[in-house]
Amino acid sequence: MIYLLLDILTYCAQGALLVMLLDTAQARISLPKYAKDAILLLQYAVVQIILHESDWVRNLFYGNSIVSDSRQSIWPVVASMFVTCVVSGILLRENRLKLFYSVVTFYSVTELLKMAFHPVLLWMLRKLVDLNDYLFLKKQLYGEDTFYAAISVIQIFWNILLAGTVVIFSYEILRRVKKYLALKEVHERLQLIFLLFPSLIGFLLCLMLRSMMFSMDGTDMYLLLDSRPEMNLLIPCVSWLCILMILLAAKMLRKLIDENNHKIEVSVYQDRIREMEQHIGDIENLYAGIRGMRHDMKNYIADMEALMSEQPEQTPLRQYLDSLQTSVEQLDMKYHTGNPVTDVILQRYVQLTEKSGIDFQADFLFPANLNIDAFDLSIILNNALDNALEACK
Repeated sequence: MIYLLLDILTYCAQGALLVMLLDTAQARISLPKYAKDAILLLQYAVVQIILHESDWVRNLFYGNSIVSDSRQSIWPVVASMFVTCVVSGILLRENRLKLFYSVVTFYSVTELLKMAFHPVLLWMLRKLVDLNDYLFLKKQLYGEDTFYAAISVIQIFWNILLAGTVVIFSYEILRRVKKYLALKEVHERLQLIFLLFPSLIGFLLCLMLRSMMFSMDGTDMYLLLDSRPEMNLLIPCVSWLCILMILLAAKMLRKLIDENNHKIEVSVYQDRIREMEQHIGDIENLYAGIRGMRHDMKNYIADMEALMSEQPEQTPLRQYLDSLQTSVEQLDMKYHTGNPVTDVILQRYVQLTEKSGIDFQADFLFPANLNIDAFDLSIILNNALDNALEACK
């Protein structure tokens, strides 16, 4: 019962990691809050329990109720991943290749971590068992009942340590993968294939190692780690390299996407700058036209005032001319800097300071031969005047 409870807790924890990796995907149908996550978690845990605890399933995969060859342990892993792919494909509205990558990465990371930690923790288990034998047989510190109880405690502790270590490291690695990829983004097919290869290679490596871990000859069990001691070092190293490949692939793609987005932003800003430069050119032409119109309007008003002096009793016409004169004066720039762009900027801040009751004086010229673009200088001038206005307020 203790081992069954431990297995159930482990399956639920791993199911939660799967949910974390897929939580950005939307459900195909309207579901209550967290229902999608609960379905994913429960399907994973239930499938794992059925595959590992059902005698009928064991007989189907192994031919009997126990595993007689490590190659038989491949089928539950493959079956579980297949079911998870099908359920997530039916439940979630997401790119199928992206879902497949997420599921394969989840299984690959958890399996690789088992392979990475198993030799180390197996060595520790043997040392603890040897210590228990020494204390019982050599030192005779306790009796036979305590000896067997200690073995049970050591086995339970070892299983908890292995399961907990795998879950904790899986969480950290999958969290980083999710952070790098931001799965809400739209990825191209080639990008997803690029990401999929390291995960798929890691998963296939785990299946290969599972097929070689042990074999049975009658009642004798032959362990790969015993017959090939170098595997105690090679398997963890290769497993960690595969995990590193998965992380680096995700990080590299993140960097490429960010650089591409930056190039797009720069291109957009350049387009906007060109548009603003064209707008400035239009302002210059408009300003030149306004200056000509203002000069002509002043002449027209002067002529009409001369005519009005002969007939001063026409009061409505006099009011109209006064209003027109005021409008024309408003078109006149208070400061003439030598460039229409900077003229407009200064005029705008003259109006802003008048509204705020702030005195404004300017002694600014834009020489014709100045080797600075009017647009660049307008940015500096705008910022400076804006800071000055804010400080005065």
